[in-house]
Order: sequence, then structure tokens, then C-alpha cells
Amino acid sequence: MEATNSLNIFTPTQTRVARITAPPKTNPPSLKEALHIVSPKLLPFALSLTGNMDDAEDLCQTTLLKLIENKKIFLTAEYPLAYSRTILRNAFIDKCRKDSKVASLEELNLEPVINENKLKSYEHQELMDCLKQQNETDRTILAMKGAGHDNNVIQKFIGNISMANLRTKTHRARALLTDCLGRKKQ
Repeated sequence: MEATNSLNIFTPTQTRVARITAPPKTNPPSLKEALHIVSPKLLPFALSLTGNMDDAEDLCQTTLLKLIENKKIFLTAEYPLAYSRTILRNAFIDKCRKDSKVASLEELNLEPVINENKLKSYEHQELMDCLKQQNETDRTILAMKGAGHDNNVIQKFIGNISMANLRTKTHRARALLTDCLGRKKQ
């Protein structure tokens, strides 16, 4: 124990202290030069945060404006790139917080959209239940007709079915679907 205390390893020597402290900047670069050095290095960092080039460019522009507003702090900073990245990261966090604030439903006017989506979801589920009641061939015919395919394509896809039989199956499948959904025949 006495051997380590006699070495005094916990207090730095004068030469190490002189080496660690950075000399004060006597001639800082001009604002234009500093921005010219820092700005190309900000875009990749902003892109890594946002994942979108447009948002990254907007974030860089906001950062450069803040650096210009705080030019005295920026130019006298010990590490200007680190300072500018901190400004960029804080601007990104502020943007995320601003975007995450939820407005009331009355302000957004979402109530009719939500009701419409619920109605569409219910109608879709009802349609799927009615389609499950039909056989596989009829479901395939109805799906292909709904996708806009003509009878020749459907006949080739199903195979081994005459055109007259295809028309009959299509008519019957549509009628069964209409009855299941409870709608009037057209």
C-alpha cells in the first residue's frame, strides 16, 4: 500500500497536465470558412438520424441557421464539429417531439374517416365470410372477374372448362354472393 502511495499515481504530473489541456485558439477561422468545413460532414449524420434525404437536408439547413445565429459560440468552441453535431441532434429531437404531439380528434377532424374505415372493415369481413361459403372454383372466378380479367384468361387459368360453363358458373357465383350479402339483384 505504501509503495503505490509513494508513487503518487493518482495526481497527474505537470507534464501530463500540460499535454492534456488544449491551447486556446488564437486565430479562429471566419464564419464562412468554419461553415465550409463543417457543413459537408453534417449531411451524413443527419441522414443517419432521419433516414430520408429531404428531411436530412432540412435538418442541416436548420442547423446551419442556428450556427450562424450563435456564431460567437460556434467559432470559439473547442471542437466546432462536435458542437454543430450537438445542435443538429438537438434539432432532430425537437422535430421528433413536435411531430409526436397528438392533437385532439376535433382539430384533426378524423371522426368521419374512422367511422368510414370501420364500415369498410365490416363490409370486407362480410364479403370474405360470403366468399368462404362458395367453392374454390367460384371464388377464383369471382376474384379474377373482380381484378378485371376477361373470360378467355379465366378459362385458360382454370383449365378444362367450356366458355358456356364458365359464364354459367360466373352468373351463379355472383347470384350466390348477392344473396349472401343481402343485396338486390341488378
